[in-house]
Amino acid sequence: MNTKTSVGTVFFWPVSILTPCVYVQKVGSEGSQAPPTLFLALGGDFYIISIMPKIVDHNERRKALTYAAIDVIAQQGLDSVRLVDIARAAGVTTGALTHYFDDKDQLIAAALDEVISRANSQAEKSGGSLFDMLSAFLPLDANGLCAARVWLAFFGRAIGSKTLADIHRQYYEEFQTQLMGRLASQTTIPTSDHAALADAMIAVVDGILVRATLDPAGWPASKQQDHLEMILSPLLGSALKQHEEETR
Repeated sequence: MNTKTSVGTVFFWPVSILTPCVYVQKVGSEGSQAPPTLFLALGGDFYIISIMPKIVDHNERRKALTYAAIDVIAQQGLDSVRLVDIARAAGVTTGALTHYFDDKDQLIAAALDEVISRANSQAEKSGGSLFDMLSAFLPLDANGLCAARVWLAFFGRAIGSKTLADIHRQYYEEFQTQLMGRLASQTTIPTSDHAALADAMIAVVDGILVRATLDPAGWPASKQQDHLEMILSPLLGSALKQHEEETR
């Protein structure tokens, strides 16, 4: 027979030759291994079975593990989370997980980095005003609440970990720099006041985030944004939503 059939990643070429079963690992001219080949005789037909290795995208696998960590941390907090819990959520073994992350702190740092990246991405997609940018970091929906839980879980862990505390400090410095850039480009507020105002905005966001994360029912999205505007309007005036209004 000349017909080629396939099942999964195993390919069959049946021919009418009776022969014993032989397993061969081919080696390329430069020493590289080719896909394993199995020669199998069944009922008078000869099958050549090439077993194609599964190609793993390591970046995608690392992302999948990070996403699983975010979900588990959001549900359980950090104290009770074990690597085996995250591995189970990702559908892999603990050994596979430790191939990408050396320890729990390294995985936590990756989860936090992903949470911040998502918030930054959301801020960039927003209308562009300071109000929109700050709102992107609040738990306004289910995804935001999940991210906020990870952020708060990180707070407690960072107290006893210099590595995580340094990462924490770096994120705040980057956030402050971003806000100062918005103040410079969207307002006429004196440059000398930008650093203090950026710190004040971050403090307000942190406060609302904590309240809304601990009491989601009592702090719906509308209440969070109302309080954000109520507190910052006296500091920023019309500049809080100025860019948003100009682009309408």
